[in-house]
Amino acid sequence: MDYGISVYLTEDYDLQKNIDYIYLAGRHGMNSVFTSLHLPEVNYGEKLDEFFALAKAVRSREMNLTVDISPHAMKLLNASVDDLKPFSDSGASCIRVDYGFNIEEISAMTHNKFGIKIQINASTITPLQMESLKRAGADFSRMSSCHNFYPRPETGLSFKSFLEKTGLLKSYKIPVYAFIPSKNGRRGPIYEGLPTVEIHRNLKPGIAAKHLIYTSLIDGVYFGDAYAAESEIKEVMDIDPEIIDLSIELTPGISCEEKNIVFAPVHTNRLDTSDMAIRSEESRGYAKIGEKIKPRNTMERRAFSVTIDNEKYLRYSGELQIVLKDLPADGRVNVVGFIPEDEHILISQINPGTKFRFRKD
Repeated sequence: MDYGISVYLTEDYDLQKNIDYIYLAGRHGMNSVFTSLHLPEVNYGEKLDEFFALAKAVRSREMNLTVDISPHAMKLLNASVDDLKPFSDSGASCIRVDYGFNIEEISAMTHNKFGIKIQINASTITPLQMESLKRAGADFSRMSSCHNFYPRPETGLSFKSFLEKTGLLKSYKIPVYAFIPSKNGRRGPIYEGLPTVEIHRNLKPGIAAKHLIYTSLIDGVYFGDAYAAESEIKEVMDIDPEIIDLSIELTPGISCEEKNIVFAPVHTNRLDTSDMAIRSEESRGYAKIGEKIKPRNTMERRAFSVTIDNEKYLRYSGELQIVLKDLPADGRVNVVGFIPEDEHILISQINPGTKFRFRKD
């Protein structure tokens, strides 16, 4: 999994602050940097020295640099479809051909002798275009794709559309990247986040990143905004792609026995799933280690409640569930907590056999 930041050459961003930001991301293990050479508000003819300085900073940290380009940007660097040497000399490892290039040109660039990856727009790609690239002889092993980010609210991709486009590209074994917003530093001129998926716009970046990563479809996540806070970078870098990590708001008076079950190292959703609840495969085994689970807080079970069966449920005593639909109160079932609303979107990623755990905040 690749993790990255974005840096920009607009007047809002000082060169030294950009370089410091690159170093900060590198120190925390991020390995990729995205920048653009075709934002409409920037005169790149006056910014090339800054671009080369940024590229040098990225190289010094042994990070990968992706440059979003247009035909105009290509001319500025004295490059061409048949000669990507100026990009290679700058230190770019990937160029994103957002618009202005036809199928034949994109295909030709995938055969460049400098090893530069050619990245296509994942948000606008169609099955017809993919087949056209295949017929044109594009080398898919030297391609990647990256979704757009969407500065204007209400214009980001639906999650359904994101999954469809991503699935199409993965069927051709093309790596796919996407953007998450920062809540700390938002890029102008709109300042309302730079997500790929609209429902991520006002979420914590860690939750947005988890929602993407837990699909097991994408290969990398970039902060679209700059500058993300160090705490946000750490939050994203701490994600374990193999275990879905959830917050829980515990109910008052929860017992030690119940806490031991909730915060066990791992839970696994049973393979024989129900559409009413996610059932922890291991939880009854955890319960046998401790004391009996006494009836407590046997209230109505709202969707996204976390419950543990008490001793009245006999051999089911100790079973932990995440409730998926509103259910009535049951004297045999204790409600021990609730999944916070902004993490409800993560629950849909828990499939049969998926591992999950609860985080002690």
